Amino acid sequence: MQKSHAARPSALDARLSAPKTAKILLGNEIVGCHLREEGGDDACLEMISAAGIPEHFVLAIGDGDERLARVTCRKQGANGAELWVQFLGPARLAA
Repeated sequence: MQKSHAARPSALDARLSAPKTAKILLGNEIVGCHLREEGGDDACLEMISAAGIPEHFVLAIGDGDERLARVTCRKQGANGAELWVQFLGPARLAA
């Protein structure tokens, strides 16, 4: 029987899907989360709870990278919440 390597993710796939630390900025409140980019302008955010997260918000990724995001799907489970978002562009316009 021949073994298939297609089902096994490569090291590059694992590195690209590794979660990054991010912050949802809600005025005076900051909600920490983990970001998994899914390619293009789509991503999945993982957090303890999505309660109080509006449809549109600013997501801060690393130092200085702030993006306007729109929630496209929400899922709350026993292990926390997942939000799928679409990035709409930078949160601030360049001067």
